[in-house]
Amino acid sequence: MSFFKISTESKDIEEQTGNGGKWIGSSGIYDVTILAPFVDTNSSGAMTVNFFVNANGQDQVIYGNLKLHNNDMSENFAAKIFNKLCIVTEIEPEDPVDGELPIGKKGAMKDVAILEDMADLEVKMRIQMEYSIYNGNISEKTVIKGFYRADGASAEEVVNETEIGIQLQKDLPYAENITYYDNLDAEKIAEWIAAKRPKQSMVGGSASGAPAKARPSFGKSK
Repeated sequence: MSFFKISTESKDIEEQTGNGGKWIGSSGIYDVTILAPFVDTNSSGAMTVNFFVNANGQDQVIYGNLKLHNNDMSENFAAKIFNKLCIVTEIEPEDPVDGELPIGKKGAMKDVAILEDMADLEVKMRIQMEYSIYNGNISEKTVIKGFYRADGASAEEVVNETEIGIQLQKDLPYAENITYYDNLDAEKIAEWIAAKRPKQSMVGGSASGAPAKARPSFGKSK
């Protein structure tokens, strides 16, 4: 059964320009290998796609970014970003399968639901850092803003068969943008990072590491 049905309608592939170390820990457009996307499902049945990736030779996981559904099971806006990933990779994934990824404590293997059709794909991933206050502490979030094919093609360029890389060039001036909420600013965040992120109770959607030698393991369909 298909996990996600691709849409090629203009409203779902058009790009919005603006606001847009080895670790993915800063805003930018990265060349990554998606080692395995994996799916979390909450008590309402709403699904979120997370990504275990390799960037600059470093394996890491990016959590909680692409929420496909709201809790009432209506489509979340982030589903359009996942739709674009499906288009640039030319894959309409089947339902996830049981698998293991080295994303537990100290790189321990953890049971997950993996979209194995989309494993080992090379793409460009646009990341934008986001900072806010949560329970009185600074929260750092690594937000996926978009995907491009490895050669720089956007979903819109793939569908419409237009010149490759034009949208990427439009997005580059905004690639290093950072989002600040709750009266935070660049100076406050720089001080917090320099102090090694003190009193941080939660880092939602942040990238974290895993041993490069451990690889995904796939099993039966969920």
